Amino acid sequence: MKKIYLILILLLIMNLISCKKDFLEIKPDQKLLIPTTLADMQALLDNDNVINTGIGLHAISADDYELSYQTLISFDSPAERNSYTWNSDIFEGEPSFDWNLAYRQVFYANVVLDGLKKIENNNTNRSEYNIIRGSALFVRAFAFYELAQQFAQPYNEVDASNTLGIPLKLSSDVNERPGRGNLHGCYQKIIADLNEAFNLVPLKQAILTRPGKIAVKALLARIYNSIGNHKQSLEASDYCIKQSPELMDFNTLIPTRPRPIASNNVEIIHKRFMEGYSFVFSLSLNVNPEIIKSYHVDDLRSLIFLRDYGNGNITFKGTYTNTAYLFSGLATDEMYLIRAESKAWENDLNGSMDDLNLLLKTRWKAGKYISYTASTQKQALEIIFMERRKELISRGTRWTDLRKLNQNSLYAKTLVRQLNNQTIIILPQSLKYTFPIPQNEIDGSGIEQNTRE
Repeated sequence: MKKIYLILILLLIMNLISCKKDFLEIKPDQKLLIPTTLADMQALLDNDNVINTGIGLHAISADDYELSYQTLISFDSPAERNSYTWNSDIFEGEPSFDWNLAYRQVFYANVVLDGLKKIENNNTNRSEYNIIRGSALFVRAFAFYELAQQFAQPYNEVDASNTLGIPLKLSSDVNERPGRGNLHGCYQKIIADLNEAFNLVPLKQAILTRPGKIAVKALLARIYNSIGNHKQSLEASDYCIKQSPELMDFNTLIPTRPRPIASNNVEIIHKRFMEGYSFVFSLSLNVNPEIIKSYHVDDLRSLIFLRDYGNGNITFKGTYTNTAYLFSGLATDEMYLIRAESKAWENDLNGSMDDLNLLLKTRWKAGKYISYTASTQKQALEIIFMERRKELISRGTRWTDLRKLNQNSLYAKTLVRQLNNQTIIILPQSLKYTFPIPQNEIDGSGIEQNTRE
């Protein structure tokens, strides 16, 4: 235990340093940071405050929320203010917390993966060894995927091989400085890591911050859905649902509670919460009226997800964390939505609507739900996209959805902010859907900057 504490203390020192200096520029005595036992490695992966914290700046750039000018200027960091208004310069020369957090997760995973190379995988320790390796691969893949949602362009199969990716840091050697490579290669590596992880971890783990096979497939379903690989997203989401089909019945929840949804509910596949930026805790973070109006009077989600303070001040309360922190993990309701969408793209319209209706029956007042039907692919997809937005509000998935749908003229959307007597617009194909890489990382590594103009 003393050894575990020493490693955690040293990594904590690393974290504190990285808040002031770019993560990839830190040059510690690496020998002090390599764990030597499987228990050490599991302890590093169980550091929930790092490993199970998702980045969140893109959530404020999306269209789930509507802010007043007074609320916006009260936010702590320029990055929050500039993300909401889609400014070209988001970070104003400051480091990016999201960039540093995700690469800290990558570093932890690489420390474990490098440390495992020094331990014999034998009959005595094979199960524990494999689970730890699979978990580290999952952690790294999740971090790379989230980085790609902010710092790489939206995935387009036609030109992904000619589009800049993100640096794929694959070892704990801080002197290694990978370039950006291409976006196709980034996703191929992410998917390859997850496929290997699937073969190493158990079906599920008792501790939901640790990944099992269902969690791996759920992340694969999310990733395949984001890049438009509908056959693979169908296979992955189908696996998850068959292994873990349970859904909450919202009729059994108490909507008057401040947080009606339990943090250990049956839908959670993998626990992860979004980093607590100022906007997450703001009582003036109003839900977009467009979403509020979309809920039917018999749809219980309006009561379970939303809190009405009066005078038009309606905030979100329905997070799966049962706290003010937003849930950005993996859950079964998302898998039903992904399977429904995948079936629609594959022209299985009846199967698509069956999945959607199965989910929504658990969200409406008992006996009130009227099932959806669709006669065309476009109609089915429009219904699914609308319900996806209502179901996954404040999950951190909306930015990726916008980036994906904006590539199809049938579903593209122009976002508009009215702020301080100004109208601010971001067009569907805007380069502002890709965040700038923080300048200190550009200066330290020499990698190419994203264009925002």
